[in-house]
Amino acid sequence: SSSSSSSSSSKSDDDYPDHPSAEQYVKYLEEYCNRFDLWKCIRFQCQVISVSDASVDGTKEDDVAGYAVTYRDYRNSENNDAQESATAEGGVLCTEHYDLVAVCSGLHNTPFIPTIPNIDSFQGTILHSSSYKDASIFSHKRVLVLGSGETAMDIAHRAVSNPSTKSVALNVRNGFLSIPHNITQDRPLDVFITNLFEHAYEHPWVHALRLRWTISTIVIRLFLFLAGSSLGFNQWSCAVDTVKRGYHIINKSHAAMSHLNVPVKKRSVILGRFWMWMYGETYLKPIHSFHKTTIDSIDTKNGTTIQFDNGTTFDADMIIMATGYKQSFPFLSDVIKQEHRDEYNKTSCGGGGGGGNLNNKRHELDEDFLPSEHFIINKRRPRLAFIGFVRPNVGAIPPMSELQVMWWLCNLRGQVKRLSSAPTGQNASYMVLGRKYPYGVDYGNYMHRVAEDIDAAPTLSCLLQSSKRNKHPWKALYTYCQGQAHIPLFRLRGPYASKMCWDVTTNELWDVCVRRGAAENIGLLSVTIVSFWMNLAACLLECVWCLCCGRRPSFFTRYG
Repeated sequence: SSSSSSSSSSKSDDDYPDHPSAEQYVKYLEEYCNRFDLWKCIRFQCQVISVSDASVDGTKEDDVAGYAVTYRDYRNSENNDAQESATAEGGVLCTEHYDLVAVCSGLHNTPFIPTIPNIDSFQGTILHSSSYKDASIFSHKRVLVLGSGETAMDIAHRAVSNPSTKSVALNVRNGFLSIPHNITQDRPLDVFITNLFEHAYEHPWVHALRLRWTISTIVIRLFLFLAGSSLGFNQWSCAVDTVKRGYHIINKSHAAMSHLNVPVKKRSVILGRFWMWMYGETYLKPIHSFHKTTIDSIDTKNGTTIQFDNGTTFDADMIIMATGYKQSFPFLSDVIKQEHRDEYNKTSCGGGGGGGNLNNKRHELDEDFLPSEHFIINKRRPRLAFIGFVRPNVGAIPPMSELQVMWWLCNLRGQVKRLSSAPTGQNASYMVLGRKYPYGVDYGNYMHRVAEDIDAAPTLSCLLQSSKRNKHPWKALYTYCQGQAHIPLFRLRGPYASKMCWDVTTNELWDVCVRRGAAENIGLLSVTIVSFWMNLAACLLECVWCLCCGRRPSFFTRYG
């Protein structure tokens, strides 16, 4: 099911719950195609083989000549407009020319299989999570799940929920921050994030020092502590070293956490057992955890005993590798891939962004790279865009993709006002500081920095201005300031302004804020007030500094 709420995914229709199922999301996409008559633009059963420069001599400074796209067409109907030839693999091989190409192939296409010593000695079943279909495979098995993401947690929960599964364990190399996608009923996690003084109208000094995130960290840690553990929401196992705002991509698949807690809480006679009783975990089937360790070898005598490098062991009949995916664009030409690799090396080495170590990791995993301009394009290839590949810490990828497309089209028209001094790639201001994922970004910061380039970020004056479009200015103001960076907010002004988005903002998104409850809204407003005084103090200090230096203060200038 969807791990981000429908409000942040721009699907806050009454027909959809906060977290739509896969079937409901497919239904939404079908309705979208019907409404905007998009079916005629989509070709199914076509496999892209290559995307390369249309310019044969390669002398062009950019991709003005467009791209030659070769694909294998498995449909029965003929394509008379393309160069065709039958292939041994089946289908018809076609090559067509396109002025623009958007790569939207998704994050999950090439499974990452880690190297495990002596794995050939394992006598059980080994399976990557991409091949998992049904929980019946766990029957009468001892199951070891490798990984720390939401897929690993989902599979571990399905394994332990099978009554005939003998035992379940989770092997986590580093740790994760577990917070459920719904804090309470009708209160999704991603609606507890605000825009004002965190993503917008934040003084560059305050942003550089991460002062707002420091305050948020204190509030988050206090909330988690009151919920039973400061390591995560009711998380006693497999935790990260430090819980900080803006450092981690949150694991929102929480169902397995109670089972992981059981062995750990039982070792704490008073406090652990109290929280087990509070959360109803006393009689749950345990999931054993092997944290901060990796598989060292497989016992060659029985072929089922797995030995970890910390000296512990686990007997397994099945290993599920929920180890994620490699970022791979097998259809891109080597020339394009090399340009992205060179650009990554350049941005990783400068500015202290911390990308150097990640760069070695990327080469080690043999992954392909994204371009540096908001991870959408590189400057040499404005007509080749990569949509939907950034990983938000909290939030959904579809609204980010929509804004990326808006930015790309504006860039093609020459309407992007990119800061010449703005850091790019791994050094961008919106990067997640923990850097577990090389393309992990803070959702709200990314949305605002991209929107600022196309003059689509809301301003306070725009929100307060009453007009035929904005009939409820105070509702619009509060929804933006105290709400999440929902995509309709970036269509209130700018090149894609829409009256419908004003209605959505002052009705559906306003209702999202109201549904949080009075206590939650007061708490978020209190943090915003503290942030206001921090930013005001930074402005006053800047005035004093500029008076001494004879310069003009910039206050809330853009910082890229």
